[in-house]
Amino acid sequence: MNRKELIINRLEILLIITCFIALFIIIVNTPIITKYKNDGKLIISEVMPSNNRTINTEIGSYEDYIEIYNGYEYDIDLSGYHLSDDNFDTKKWTFPEGTIINKDSYLLVYATDKQLEELHTNFKLSKEGEVITLSEPNGKSLSKLYYLNTLEDTSYGYMNGEYVYFYKGTPGEENSKFFSDKPIEKTKNEIPLYITEYMNNNVSKIKNKNNTFDGMIEIYNDSDSDIDLSNYYLTNNSKNITKYTFPENIIIKAKSYLTIYTSGENKLINGEIHTNFKLNKDDKILILSDKLHNEIDKISLIELPSNISYGLYENNWHYYTNTSFGKRNESDYLEKVIAEKDIIINEVSSLNPEAIELKNITANDINLKNYAIGDKSGKITKLPNINIKANSYIVLYGSDSYSYKNNKVYLGFHINNSKETIYLYKDNMIIDTFNVGKTSSNISIGLNDNNEKVYYKTKTFGKDNSKTNFVGYTEAPVFSINGGYVDKGTKLTIDSSKDSVVYYTTDGSFPNKSSKKYKDGIDLNKTTVVKAIAYKDGFIESDIVSRTFFIGRNHDLPVISISSNQKNLDSLLINYYKEQEKKINFELYEQNGSLGVEFIGGTKLTGMDSRKREQKSMAIYLRKEYGLQEINYPLFNDSNITNYSSFTLRNAGEDPFSIRIQDTVLTYALNGQMDIDMQDYRAVVVYLNGSYYGLYNIREKLNEDYIKSNYGIEDNIDLIKYATASSGTRKEYDKLVNYIRNNDPKNKKVYEYLKTQIDMQELCNYLIVESYYGNTDQGNIRYWKSKDGKWRWMLYDLDWSLWNTNLSFNYTVLNTKSPAVTNLSSLYTIGRRLYRNSEFKDMYLKTFAYHLENTWNPKRMNSIVDKLSKEIETEMPYHINKWNKEYSSMNSWRNNITRFKKQLTNRYNYVTKNIKNEFGLSTEEYKKYFSSL
Repeated sequence: MNRKELIINRLEILLIITCFIALFIIIVNTPIITKYKNDGKLIISEVMPSNNRTINTEIGSYEDYIEIYNGYEYDIDLSGYHLSDDNFDTKKWTFPEGTIINKDSYLLVYATDKQLEELHTNFKLSKEGEVITLSEPNGKSLSKLYYLNTLEDTSYGYMNGEYVYFYKGTPGEENSKFFSDKPIEKTKNEIPLYITEYMNNNVSKIKNKNNTFDGMIEIYNDSDSDIDLSNYYLTNNSKNITKYTFPENIIIKAKSYLTIYTSGENKLINGEIHTNFKLNKDDKILILSDKLHNEIDKISLIELPSNISYGLYENNWHYYTNTSFGKRNESDYLEKVIAEKDIIINEVSSLNPEAIELKNITANDINLKNYAIGDKSGKITKLPNINIKANSYIVLYGSDSYSYKNNKVYLGFHINNSKETIYLYKDNMIIDTFNVGKTSSNISIGLNDNNEKVYYKTKTFGKDNSKTNFVGYTEAPVFSINGGYVDKGTKLTIDSSKDSVVYYTTDGSFPNKSSKKYKDGIDLNKTTVVKAIAYKDGFIESDIVSRTFFIGRNHDLPVISISSNQKNLDSLLINYYKEQEKKINFELYEQNGSLGVEFIGGTKLTGMDSRKREQKSMAIYLRKEYGLQEINYPLFNDSNITNYSSFTLRNAGEDPFSIRIQDTVLTYALNGQMDIDMQDYRAVVVYLNGSYYGLYNIREKLNEDYIKSNYGIEDNIDLIKYATASSGTRKEYDKLVNYIRNNDPKNKKVYEYLKTQIDMQELCNYLIVESYYGNTDQGNIRYWKSKDGKWRWMLYDLDWSLWNTNLSFNYTVLNTKSPAVTNLSSLYTIGRRLYRNSEFKDMYLKTFAYHLENTWNPKRMNSIVDKLSKEIETEMPYHINKWNKEYSSMNSWRNNITRFKKQLTNRYNYVTKNIKNEFGLSTEEYKKYFSSL
């Protein structure tokens, strides 16, 4: 071997040794798990930093999420891997042992900062933007993304080799193809799209390409540009606005129409759009929304006769037999729908009596068996097999349910006194319509001798209409200042229509022709309620206008002015245990002094023992007899509910700590933390007839109105207060209790049946809250269900909570003595029997543990006390000055706040210390549920 060959040989040996050493180092330093080489296929595929309604967790809350995608052809064990929102600490949260992500699958991790379950991280996501990292056990980053500010329910994720912003989150699924390269911004909705025609009873009129007859909807683009409907939404359910999502590349041309078929097929059929829902004739609403869930158009639906459409023409809706889907509606409405009239709607009244008068305008008797009558809500009542004589009348009465007795027809629906329309049908075809408009309790609307619609103060049901009638209502007076804060000496002027005369009062009473006649202005020198009414010959008197002018001090809270004849208020406040309702005027002024809402309604005193207090709680009612049945106004700051028919002005109840916020703190603490029926809250200042009356809380009233506002349910409700049905009956509840007493919930079949009757999580929440708070006044029990719903319990009046922080807290589910002053034994029967079932017990203890850690920890509770006490602090000196028998000074009030905070901490410490013994838990059970305490 020559020198050259020797050198080459040595080099080859050295190279082999070097490669072997390098390979050894790689093997030694590579964790076993990295045998799955990451070629960009194990990634963070999506994050949603502001999940408000996209997906909820196993306990029903909406939490931000991180989605991991495994694009490999094999499963991967993520045990020991990490997630982090800290660029310098990639090991912030570790996947628990045994976490497997299957091949070609997604894995969701909730960023809750709670670690409630295995896949809940110890950090939250910031909607303002941050870095999220997926790392190997040694901390080496596998996947990293950096997102900017994101809107609620939009996400940031992987698409076509890059990260983009998605208009809609897709947790656990392939990411949407509808995205933006830049952060999505919410803009004011000014999209000129309108629902212009629909048909919800297409029996045989128009057949689609699926060879079926289905409901139809028409949308019109009133702009000069085409609009892409990709990922827009359409729904017939206001609680599910994303029910149907338009597919990609659905374009509605400028100044053009788009027809949609509601077949339930959820696909394109030869170019036709078919939704995933069917439009039924008893549906009540249609909502069109954009990709950010902003409402574009919403219409109320009515039940239509077969093969009739309802279309928009010159800003009014009309019936069509010649449907015009895909083109402009024409003026040939109504006449094509109405058959030859033989019976007409002749007179209508919404109250005293609530009635509709029909008149036979022919010379022959007519049998009513083929006739029906309905209102604008779509309710239709078939008329009985009876005759109406020639040129004679029949009167139909508004009622809750249909009946024909004592020769009287009760309709089964009520006549609204505002914007009501009555329809008369013959053989399912409309033969007459009657737009009622506004009516008051002493007014009816009917036809005069010239067949003109006029107003009557003398009702003549069952006979010819009165010869004395009125053209309409006098225009209401207009105030130069719309109420609120004014300076002393301000001059108020009142304007009115030509030929009308204005009368007014300044003492809270309701004006009439005996009141002071308005001439040339009103000087305002103190807080004053001014009410005015206008009269005009040939017209009915106007609505009463009421405004309150506050002089001397601006409040930091909204202000409510309640006014009425002083005798009414005196009777109410002096005879406080007498059940009576008085007519009042209600005005709410926002914090800046602007008028929010005003109406004439009724008030009753409410509460039990709290009535003895000088400052009384009052329930406010909107009723037909006062002129308005509900208001549409956001009474509460953070609520989506705006329709109210009743609510309460609460005086803070019995409030043992004299802080005015006990009940609201204990309720407020649950907001957003659990699913439970409870009252919303807003602190306000109240004046009675212009005199300061102190601090109050506006609270929702837990009655049928609450169920209607919060759930959209208004028929077939069983609502029980303690042991008495205030709506419906006790029949179903008693049946449930008897079933539980005679069947053991340990049996899986029994428990599965009970799950169809009881909202288990809501009941679990209710029992835990009452027991944790140690509420010793549990006579305040209300529970309800709808016809096809489940039983739910309503939480309210927590004044007697926390008096004794060492009370037992297991009595709702274990057979121990209840500390309540009063209680409903059947509730404890339900709770204690259900606790025998392992699934319910697991839910109960898991829920209790969650709320001990997250809802009731002293730091959080004390921060809520600080927030709500600070909100009313500037008003307290004035309230104390008004009601000094309850409070001696501001120092006394502040000391009471401190004492209340101490009670909250003491209760928490007692419960957490004794929970193992209270529930008789083994060491393993305690560790399973309460190890984090």
